[in-house]
Amino acid sequence: MNKKKNLLTTSISSLLLIALLSSCGSVKYDNLLLLKNMQQQISAIDSLPVLTIQSDDILNIQVSSRNPEPILAFQSGRSDVGGSGERALGTQDGYRVDDEGNLYLPYLGQVKAEGKTVLQLRNEIAERLVAFFNDATVQVRFVNFRVTLMGEVVRPNAYVIPNERINILEAIGMAGDFTSYARRDSVTIIRERNQVREFVQLNTQDTSLFHSPYFYLRPNDIVYVEPLKAKQYATQGDFLQRYSNIIYPLVTLVTFIVGISIK
Repeated sequence: MNKKKNLLTTSISSLLLIALLSSCGSVKYDNLLLLKNMQQQISAIDSLPVLTIQSDDILNIQVSSRNPEPILAFQSGRSDVGGSGERALGTQDGYRVDDEGNLYLPYLGQVKAEGKTVLQLRNEIAERLVAFFNDATVQVRFVNFRVTLMGEVVRPNAYVIPNERINILEAIGMAGDFTSYARRDSVTIIRERNQVREFVQLNTQDTSLFHSPYFYLRPNDIVYVEPLKAKQYATQGDFLQRYSNIIYPLVTLVTFIVGISIK
C-alpha cells in the first residue's frame, strides 16, 4: 500500500513539476499592452523637435546651378585630406563638423555650423555663394541621423532615418515591435549631445509618453528595452515546449514501468 502511495505521489510531483516549468516563462497579458487606458481624444502636439547641428555631425550639402562647372567641387568632395573638411568615410558624401563646430566648404572656406538648424545653415551658404554664382540652390541634410535599438525588440539594429524625424514608437515599430518579454514600462534612451550623456527611462504604457521631451529621438540615440523577469525562465519553458513530444511520453513510460515493478 505504501509503495502504491509513493508511486502516486511521485507521478503527481513529476506532472506538477513539468506543468510548473512549462508555465514559468509565460507572460501576463497586462505586460503586453501598449498605451493602457487609451480614450478617444484630441490633443495638441506640444512641440516638434528642432534639430541643431553639433560637432561630429556629418552633413550632406548639395549645390545646384544652371552652370554646373563651378559647383563640381561640391560634388567631387575635394578637401584637405585629414583636415576638418574631409569627407566622411563609409557614408554618403558628407562634410564632418569639426570639434570647433565649423565646416570647410569649397569657395567659402570656414563656415560656422554648430548650433544652427539645417535651414539656417542652408540659407547662410546660399547667401554667401551669391558672390560666386547667383542662381545657386542649396540643400543640407544630416547623413548621420541614425538610432540604435537594443534589447527586447524583434530586430535590434542601427537604423538610418531618412526624414530626420522619428519618435520612440515609430523606432520600435521599425525594429519589428517589442518581443513578448519586453518591459514596455522601462525603455531607456541613451543620448549624447554637447559632451553630455543622458539616461532617461520612458514608459510606453503611459499616455504621458507623448508629452515627454524624449518622445522624439535625436541623431545617434540608443534605445534599450529591458527584459521582463519572466525571461529567465524562458529557456526552461522553450526547452520543454520544443522537446515535449519526447519528455511527456518518457515520464509516462517511467511511471508505468515503476508501477509494474512494485505490483
